[in-house]
Formats: sequence, C-alpha cells, structure tokens
Amino acid sequence: MNVASPPPVTAESLHPLILVLGACGFASTFTMRIVDPLVPTLASEFTRSIPQVAGMATAFSFSYAIGQPFLGPIADSIGKLKTIGTCLFLLALLSLAATFAFSFELLTAVRAATGIVAGGVIPVAMAAIGDRAPMAERQVMLGRFLVLMIVGQMAGAAFSGVIAEHIGWRSVFVVAAAMAAVAAALVMLVLKPRPDAARLPLSFKNALANYGTVFANPRTKLLYALVITEGSLVFGMPPYVAAILQERAGIGSSLSGLAIAGTGIGGIVYGILTRVLVERLGPARMTTVGGLLMALGFALFSVPTLPWWTAIGFFIVNGFGFFLMHGTFQAQATELAPSARSSGMALFACSLFMGHALGPVLMGLALHLLGTSGAILLFALAIGLLGFATPRILPLAGSRT
Repeated sequence: MNVASPPPVTAESLHPLILVLGACGFASTFTMRIVDPLVPTLASEFTRSIPQVAGMATAFSFSYAIGQPFLGPIADSIGKLKTIGTCLFLLALLSLAATFAFSFELLTAVRAATGIVAGGVIPVAMAAIGDRAPMAERQVMLGRFLVLMIVGQMAGAAFSGVIAEHIGWRSVFVVAAAMAAVAAALVMLVLKPRPDAARLPLSFKNALANYGTVFANPRTKLLYALVITEGSLVFGMPPYVAAILQERAGIGSSLSGLAIAGTGIGGIVYGILTRVLVERLGPARMTTVGGLLMALGFALFSVPTLPWWTAIGFFIVNGFGFFLMHGTFQAQATELAPSARSSGMALFACSLFMGHALGPVLMGLALHLLGTSGAILLFALAIGLLGFATPRILPLAGSRT
C-alpha cells in the first residue's frame, strides 16, 4: 500500500503560518519599543535623569538576551508553537503589571521580566518558519514575517507617545497586554504543531547537545560576533532620540515617536521588496549596502540645524539599511544547525540583544565624551565599516561574486 506523500511546501501554503506568527511578532515588538518615546515623560514622572530612564532599555534587552539559552532548548523540546503561546500569555500579564508600577525600580524590574518572556516569541517564530520553509524561500518568508513584526515596532514607537499624551503612560501597557493576549489566542486556535517533529526530552544534557551541534558549525561564532556588534551600533540610538529632538526642537513624545517609527517604515519597504533584493543583490551586497545606508541615515541625523521632521526620513533610510543587513544575518542563522534550530536562533537573538543592551551604554558614554553630533557620527562610521567588512570575513550562502 502506497503512503501518500505530503503536499509540497509553497509560499501560498505558508501564508497562515506567516500571518499568525507575524501577529505574534507584532505584539512582541510593540511591547519592546513602547518605552523609547516615553523616556522624557518617565524621567519627569520618577524624577530621574534621561540616561537612567534610557537604561530601562538595557534592562529589557539584557533580560531578553540572558533568557535565550534557556528558551531555545525549551522550544526544541516542548514545541515552538507551545513556547510562543505561553510566552505571549506571560507577556500580557507582565504588561498589565507595569501599569501598577509606582516606583522607577519596580517598573524597571517588570520591564526586565518582560524582556525574558518577550524573548520566547520572535526567535522561536523564526525557527518555526525555518522548519517549514525551504532555504530557497526562507529569506523571502522571513521578510514577510518581518513586515508584520516591524509594523508592531513602528506602532509601539508611534502610538505609545500619543497614548501617553492623551490618556497617560500607564495606558500604553494596557494596550500592549491586549495585543499579546490576542496573539496568544491566535496561536492556540489557528496553528497546529508538526506531527512528524522529532523532539528530545527537555534536559540539561540534551540542551548541551543542541548547543554543541550549533557551535560545531565553524561559521557560528563569527556570525554571532557580527550580530552583537550590529545590535550595539543600531540600538544604542533609539532611547536617546526623544531627548535629542526635545533639546533641538522642543517637541513632545508623540512627535519623537513618529520619528523613531521611521525605522519601521524602512523595514516594511524591505519586507515588500525582499524577493527582488535577494535576487538582484544577493546576501553579500545586501549587508554592504545596508551598512552604508545606516551610516548615511545616522550621519544626516547628526546635523542639529535641520528641521525635526527630517529625522523621519533619516530613520526610514536607517531602517531599510538595518533590515538589509539583519535580514541576511537572520536567514544565515536559521541554517547553522537545522536539527537544533530553536537553540541556534535563541543564541542568535541572545547575541543581538546583548548588543542591544550594550548599545545605550556605549551611546551614553559617547554622548558624554563627544557631544550629540560627534557621538552619532562615530556610530555612523562604525556601522558603515561593519557593512563593508561583513562579506569579506563571513562567507554568506547565496552570495554573488
């Protein structure tokens, strides 16, 4: 008796998966970026300095990073969809808890805990896409997933300031909780685990075996090092944007959030054009062009005499450049260890968010030593050099010569 072979995987058959996981990414990134436009507001609320409140982003990012080595093996063992749904449920609870934080220390602690559970959404979702999408389609599918994820990032940056100005900053976290709860429900109701998935029991021994598989690939360490560098250079800026624009132009958190949201618009453009970009440029050129565009966006933002609204365009350019580079890194990371994909993507996310946590500290130091324009120009030079160097030190699958 012949057993019917499973239907071939096509871009169309992956649409429900991409849409639901995209909604999960939307909820996660909305939560991630909502504090950036609120930095001056929270500094006034809790009588803290701008760098102290910006440090809340470091707390979130550091927790996101340190949770990854645990979340990756959990997802490989109990299932990726179950991990995503559980983390979204916890994300909703912690976002609600933030509304009751009546001290800066408590709010920082809640945000740190939120970073841990948020880390169980996007990296695991990308691993799930890697399980189902063949390599030829993977970067395109990840690009479509990123469009929805980035809309969440953009909405978090754009609307948190508006909500805070009209209803109060605590209401921002209520909205974030609702989004996480809806996304958790979609995962449970729409998506089904793969029936043929091979999973090792959750144990310390099996977790170490998975990580051994990841690091057996000679490209792993270099890719992770590049991602740490990328994260520190790209994410050092956002916590300071609202304060910089307030100092330059006296604008409030809602307009600052609109400027920061430009990064998301650039990401959406990347997501729409991913297939064309992959086919026309190839991974190596995408990282180089991405680094140069980010350098250009940062350099233009360093000019203090330009009208504040020009920052929107600069961050659009910056966001497009970031996803040219980072989208390539993501696709490469999904193939480091196919048999332990969640673990590999977890360490990839850990690397990114270690850089994410380090970035505001480095930017704060640079601002102190070099002033606003000097610090931004230093980061511009560094990200441009990273884009230039990447294809010369890391072989990228699918690169053009």
